[in-house]
Amino acid sequence: MNAIDNRDNFPSFLYSAPETDSARLPFLLHAVRMGCGFQESFFQINRDNSYPYFTVHFLFDGCGLFHIAGENYLLKKGDAFIIPAGEAHSYSNRSEEPLGLIWIELSVPGCQELSSYFHLHRIYTIDASHTEAPLSRLISILHNRKKGVFSTPFELSGLYYTFLMELLDAAQTQVSPQLPELLTAALYYIGHHFTEDISIGQLADYLHVSHTYLTRIFRKYMGTTPIKYLNLKRLEYACFLLDSSILTCEQIAERIGMYDASHFNRFFSQQLGMAPSVYRSRKGPSSPPPAT
Repeated sequence: MNAIDNRDNFPSFLYSAPETDSARLPFLLHAVRMGCGFQESFFQINRDNSYPYFTVHFLFDGCGLFHIAGENYLLKKGDAFIIPAGEAHSYSNRSEEPLGLIWIELSVPGCQELSSYFHLHRIYTIDASHTEAPLSRLISILHNRKKGVFSTPFELSGLYYTFLMELLDAAQTQVSPQLPELLTAALYYIGHHFTEDISIGQLADYLHVSHTYLTRIFRKYMGTTPIKYLNLKRLEYACFLLDSSILTCEQIAERIGMYDASHFNRFFSQQLGMAPSVYRSRKGPSSPPPAT
């Protein structure tokens, strides 16, 4: 994806609409906030169902986790994740590397039906192989907003509408990503063996490449390293087991390839900032932090 690979497309920027903008004609699409930048290491956002905006994010760097509607989604470079208004959710980058995000919050009055469509059809993520058009449109909108070149709310509303239609088209036509054969094989291997006590060295040997080359390919296409991707897969499955089963931490540790409950507890706490028992007992995302 050309838009993703060009780092000049992602200068830090944050825009918040003036409060007077909320009085504009309700049938126009209206952006409340939009922005671009890196979120710090060990970053996490939790919001409850009072969150009032239809929000779209794209990852331009890093790898993260997105939790919504009882499901966990593993996010990679170029992916989009979508938050319909009124849905509790959380997203995070639990590693020492920042998470690069470009995002827009839209007020619901102008896009209520679209927000409801994504909610009803449980469309929460779009693969990087299909996000080029809406991502490029959002980059253009942010660049122009930063320069202040828009003259009327009608012009802006038209651009937001075009962005959303490109997003909807991407959601309806997305297919499996076209990735290099080596990376596809690596992802397949991890997907079928992450519940075992495997190492990235074993993966590199299996693929007949060096550890360095494998890491380079992962960074280019996934936005993270092989070991971090492996750990995110394990974390994703651990969250699923904590949510959907009564397995003990010892049993879950074995299921995700760690074979040591104390190691699993340290790993989980380091990644999500809470012990597995706390995660299991929670009632859902709460205490909304500052918007991102």
